[in-house]
Amino acid sequence: MRRPVQGFTLLEMLVAIALMALVAGSLYGGLFIGFKAHRATTESLQPIRSASLTLDMLRQDFDAALRPNGVMSGAFSGSGGTGLDTLSFYSGANVPNDHEVACDIRRVDLSVETIPGQTQQVLMRRVTANLMAITNPVVREQILCRNVHAFRLRFYDGSLWQDVWDSTGQGDILPLAVEVTLEFALDEPDGIAVPKFYSVTRVYSIRCGSAATDATTGDSAGAIN
Repeated sequence: MRRPVQGFTLLEMLVAIALMALVAGSLYGGLFIGFKAHRATTESLQPIRSASLTLDMLRQDFDAALRPNGVMSGAFSGSGGTGLDTLSFYSGANVPNDHEVACDIRRVDLSVETIPGQTQQVLMRRVTANLMAITNPVVREQILCRNVHAFRLRFYDGSLWQDVWDSTGQGDILPLAVEVTLEFALDEPDGIAVPKFYSVTRVYSIRCGSAATDATTGDSAGAIN
């Protein structure tokens, strides 16, 4: 005699479905927290990456800065002290051949600007090459980093840090060093408290820089501290 085949009751099916839903909900909650932490970490590291890339590119420009007394090498002019500082100078190309410091001459302009249609400020780098062009030379614009809150510059003359440098009034010399401070405004992820700003400072030694000479004694100022 065949025994009747027994299956799951409706109550057992409902209990199993409820347990599956509970496990799925727990897994989703864990994944959601993990993705949120990943997003918050990525957003918090973004200013650090932007600052590192920007400062590395500026190092190439400063390493090849040219003395402002050549035929095609104009003034080294920087205005500081405002938090939205500007700088204009002449530099060699940032991809020199082996054992070269610089090659093609170009003008580099740095400034903080707001792009039309946007609210965040960017650090803009403008490069003017082919300075002997018959027509107006093409200016290449490059956004180095976004969400910039402040861009500060200081210039070392051998004894003091100055907020402003104009080589035409300094005897056509470059500063011994340039201090660059970048400050970013940070977005606060949902439910995660972060500092409002991230700031990083780097000092660049200028290869062709000269110490300012004291007009009274004729002695050169000291080295970088």
